Amino acid sequence: KNVFATMQSSLAKYAKANDRRMVIRSMRDVKELSHILLDPVPASSENIDELEQEICEESSIILNGIPFHGSKHFLTTLKELCAKLCDSEGVLMSSIQLYEALVTRMGRTTSSADAYFKLNSLMGSADVMIMPRDDTFPIKVNLYASAGEVHATINNTNSYGLFRKADVKPADIKRGTIGSRPWIALQATVDERVNLSNENAVRILKVKLPGTLY
Repeated sequence: KNVFATMQSSLAKYAKANDRRMVIRSMRDVKELSHILLDPVPASSENIDELEQEICEESSIILNGIPFHGSKHFLTTLKELCAKLCDSEGVLMSSIQLYEALVTRMGRTTSSADAYFKLNSLMGSADVMIMPRDDTFPIKVNLYASAGEVHATINNTNSYGLFRKADVKPADIKRGTIGSRPWIALQATVDERVNLSNENAVRILKVKLPGTLY
């Protein structure tokens, strides 16, 4: 039997009993939660200006170890770095092509939605549900050229809450967010490693559970 199906049924059973400790223990037993494959990022149909605006609203981005705090200065620096990398020996990409590929992959909307739908499919049931929370973490990007190809790693962490449906008001569900404290708080990190020259990429979702059972 699929380990996630077993986990999902355990979550539903222990949620009915309001046994938070056993829910966390059931999730800890599933080592696969630290390595869930996600689909590649599709070509964006959104306007690049909207994606740039989303990135400008981020409170913190770390590019090649250098922190940027919510300003257009980051995008300017990213464009300059893309131009520099595309001038490297053997790199055939245009700097605009590289820049737009990065902006598309960095957007929190994409990573947050992908993580949410995956988590909800693995954990959601008639008794429990996953909802996004407002806590934010820095987007981390490393960008470099090697042997004529441009590579990047992109790390995007979002917060979610596991809620018992018995504890949630219908009006909260309709609004799409719940202000109350979650039954169990989760962090979900989307790690992407991509060769931007040929678009070969691996995206992995890593789920971080509470540090204690209580």
